[in-house]
Amino acid sequence: MKYISLLLFILLLCGCKQQELLNHLDQQQANDVLAVLQRHNINAEKKDQGKTGFSIYVEPTDFASAVDWLKIYNLPGKPDIQISQMFPADALVSSPRAEKARLYSAIEQRLEQSLKIMDGIVSSRVHVSYDVDTGDSGKTALPIHISVLAVYEKDINPEIKINDIKRFIVNSFASVQYENISVVLSKRRDIIEQAPTYEISEPVFCL
Repeated sequence: MKYISLLLFILLLCGCKQQELLNHLDQQQANDVLAVLQRHNINAEKKDQGKTGFSIYVEPTDFASAVDWLKIYNLPGKPDIQISQMFPADALVSSPRAEKARLYSAIEQRLEQSLKIMDGIVSSRVHVSYDVDTGDSGKTALPIHISVLAVYEKDINPEIKINDIKRFIVNSFASVQYENISVVLSKRRDIIEQAPTYEISEPVFCL
């Protein structure tokens, strides 16, 4: 009887072992992933791995579903951009064009991060069209154009949400015209969640 109990305990430990889903995440990325998985009834755990960041673990039977949900929500997102990262103190001096390109790339990412805070917005992409040669040789500056692609999941009024996004974008710049901002909304596709199916097989001994 004692050996049977020990065998059952070993099998239980093998069955409860979680599988690593993601690693090297910062805390915000890990929290976003954890929130989405738990919202969809997937048992997930966040573990602090020290200097390498955070890891997310799920049950092996939930691994495929977890990957699908992360694809839908476009997670993990890019790490939040900080001003100190945009202009590090030890960075080599680069050309004005390179500095401008890096600045606008960081601005795009900051806008994407802010748009995700809007109610119903799952993910977004922002593209800023600018002239890297503006100001060189007295060249006249061309107007800036901004395109936004946003994915939403709730039943929202698309027209109102587009106006909200445009108003947010135009107020984020000093010289962007409202008519030069385009917004495309895309609704997240619905997925019918199914409970995982289990097949009865011969026991696997993990000794």
